[in-house]
Amino acid sequence: MGVAPTIARTRGRTRVGRTLLLAVVAALGAGLTPLAAGAAAPPVAVSHAAGAKITLSTTTLKLGNQRVGTFFIPKSVLVTNTGTLPVSMDQIVYSSGHQSDFVVKTDCFPDGHPSILKRGHSCVIQVVFTPRDFGPRQATISIISSASAAPQKLVLAGNGTEGYYLAGSQGGVAQFGDAVWHGDRKNRPLSAPIISITSTLTGAGYWLLGADGGIFSYGNAKFFGSTGAMRLNRPVVGMTPLRASNGYWLVAADGGIFSFGAATFHGSTGGMHLNQPIVGMAASRSGNGYWLVARDGGIFTFGDAKFYGSAGGIHLTQPIVGMATTPSGMGYWLVARDGGIFAFGDARYFGSGAGKGFGTVEGIAATPDGGGYWMSNSMGQVFKFGDAPYFGDLFPRGIAISLGIAPTAPSVRTKLRSGVIDQSPSQLAHVASVPTAAPTDPGLQLIDP
Repeated sequence: MGVAPTIARTRGRTRVGRTLLLAVVAALGAGLTPLAAGAAAPPVAVSHAAGAKITLSTTTLKLGNQRVGTFFIPKSVLVTNTGTLPVSMDQIVYSSGHQSDFVVKTDCFPDGHPSILKRGHSCVIQVVFTPRDFGPRQATISIISSASAAPQKLVLAGNGTEGYYLAGSQGGVAQFGDAVWHGDRKNRPLSAPIISITSTLTGAGYWLLGADGGIFSYGNAKFFGSTGAMRLNRPVVGMTPLRASNGYWLVAADGGIFSFGAATFHGSTGGMHLNQPIVGMAASRSGNGYWLVARDGGIFTFGDAKFYGSAGGIHLTQPIVGMATTPSGMGYWLVARDGGIFAFGDARYFGSGAGKGFGTVEGIAATPDGGGYWMSNSMGQVFKFGDAPYFGDLFPRGIAISLGIAPTAPSVRTKLRSGVIDQSPSQLAHVASVPTAAPTDPGLQLIDP
């Protein structure tokens, strides 16, 4: 492929927050009521008559692949009274598994608990798959009723996916894992070499950044402007987008900041004397601030970005080349050219490449839950730490200088302790408002915007 990589990525894990509840309510209908994961149902006096029978349209609901940190359209299971007697529907609860990866809603209780399901009548259980971790995810829910075979079990199964992009200085882009290629600048003239690749929050697009501040947009990444036609005092060295992907900042080696789209200017080091040039930046979670990192590990904060420490006073074997923030925005990692890692705030140390012959490290990216990170080097190799999965790399095929790594999965902040089953008296809302899309664009809705 002839590209030397930059990494962009995909992934996540969390405690459900109000944002997720509101988002999934919009998909399934109003009235979500959280239940403690694995909580036992209150005792119900039930007579399990031989003629009382309910049948599920499936006993295993397969929800397919879904990018970590995102959700797609709901799927349904029909619960039908196929017996000769009315059935008392008493409760639907999680009984085991990864409850935090599924949100469930039902209309089996239109009049509250318990509810009678007449002969030949049906009710619906709807499920949205909200993976917070990579790999197979499964949970079981129990349908408690007066049916003779109660409780019936419904298994929910899906697969959380992630991936990343690598890019080269000549504009080539390579994709790994669930990343989808949307185009590149390979074999096309460039005014300046490409220096980084940055993925959109859902991983369904990316920007390539040139050293002159030229921006090339692909997939769902939108163009909001560039410095390609400006006369710059120092070359551009990095960019960071807003979480909504509706704007971005560019930073030059002197710390000059250029804001585009909805991104707001919060200050710069453009007029300051710096001991070492700026090499990268990262945005605060709110988008109301950003960090700049210098070659000596010095950190400069602007807006609501808080200072959690720096490597500015540490004797470095190799210079700092990049940074990545934690899902909470309350910490960050710095990476040195030899793969050395410096963790600050709530960022956890999972290992480094210092002294391990990693070559020239060019970038770092964190996993969605902050439980690991990837590094990439100038030869297109990818190195994983913590819970970061490996999907492949360009070594030894990488020819051009590699720029870093860009993951596809968005970050997810907290650890979800309870699943959610809505058993409110209201009927299921119509889900026509939930968009449909090709499987190659799984990032329609974010678990943790």
